[in-house]
Amino acid sequence: MKQGISKMTVWAGVVALALGGVAGAEVTFTKDVLPILQENCQTCHRPSGTNLSGMIAPMSFMTYEEVRPWSKAIVKAVTDKVMPPWDASPEFHGVFANERTLTDEEIATITAWVQQGARRGNPNDAPAPLSFPETGWNFGEPDLVGDLPASLFVKGENEDWYDNITTVLTDEQLSEDRWIRSVEFKPGSEVVHHIIGHATSADHAGDTTRGMLGGNAPGADQSEWPAGYGIHLPKGSAITFAMHYHKEPGPGTGKWDSSQIGFQFHPKEMKVTHPVNIFPISHGAFEIPPYHSNWKVGSSFTFEEDTTLLSMLPHMHLRGTKAKYTAFYPDGTSELLRDAPQWDGNWQTGYDLAEPKTLPAGTRVEMEFWYNNSEDRAAYAGFNAARAISFGGPTTDEMDLAWMTVAPKAEKEFPGD
Repeated sequence: MKQGISKMTVWAGVVALALGGVAGAEVTFTKDVLPILQENCQTCHRPSGTNLSGMIAPMSFMTYEEVRPWSKAIVKAVTDKVMPPWDASPEFHGVFANERTLTDEEIATITAWVQQGARRGNPNDAPAPLSFPETGWNFGEPDLVGDLPASLFVKGENEDWYDNITTVLTDEQLSEDRWIRSVEFKPGSEVVHHIIGHATSADHAGDTTRGMLGGNAPGADQSEWPAGYGIHLPKGSAITFAMHYHKEPGPGTGKWDSSQIGFQFHPKEMKVTHPVNIFPISHGAFEIPPYHSNWKVGSSFTFEEDTTLLSMLPHMHLRGTKAKYTAFYPDGTSELLRDAPQWDGNWQTGYDLAEPKTLPAGTRVEMEFWYNNSEDRAAYAGFNAARAISFGGPTTDEMDLAWMTVAPKAEKEFPGD
């Protein structure tokens, strides 16, 4: 209890100090609040807003008329740090390129606006409206789209259903080898829990041990890699969708799905010398006891060559609460790479480093995940806390996949370069 009061007191002090800077001035929507919403919120909170693997904003914040009824709810969401959704600890501010956070000053501005009556202000003070591409894809227009061979029907009696579906890219779709710079998975229905993509030659079609393209889970965004880094997609490739569907079973709950994968390529003239590899660190053989509220699972991986770390994405299910990655270097030092002390399974974000990090040969990266299998957690997450939980595909089981996106530090030569 004392710890909770202390945190509230500290936060109240921070807000009070920040409010001091705006208390004497009139705060209006058009001049002060709208620019904050444009920069941090409207990419999702708009008609046809960003679909982060099934997480879609339920309301639009494009105009005063749309925002005003939600003003008090917005204050609560931003002061509780629930929105924008971002679970990396504050010490990582500025480390990740796709960070979604508000400053204390921005939170104080929104709070002051509501306390002063949520006034509209002078329309002439408003910044120009933002325009968003309406391609149906978060990353813009794809260079290539891979579709399921046919729509799939998830039957009413299904709760968790898995299927690996493969489609071979035609010469018309992919007339020559290309290097992928960005991948986006687009769920075709609300019953998609996650998709994992694989690219192989047609001779190995359906082999999900090869050619990882990445994947998605609730809250995930597209994957993007810098110049010189990418995944090779040869002509004649086969794309396999490893699908996991999850829903409440019952009559009339069946759904059709037509999920897709979109690719954007590096320019043909670009020399790509760092092939991207996506893989998970995982223990896989754990068992969480019944009713345990803070069970820890850990594993590690040691890199045999100098490696560049690009991104990290922890994946758990309903019981996951915390996720941590730590690097132990050959010289005996260590570094916390990522810490999510309040991990949220609804927002399984990939954390893209603003500056790629070198992991020298011999570096061991350790993952630590924590799980809450208590009755309190079960009451709102919808699972059975009375059974021991092990690694498994169903959403009501658990996973401990500490995904990493890496590439060799040394440049590699490829045929045809």
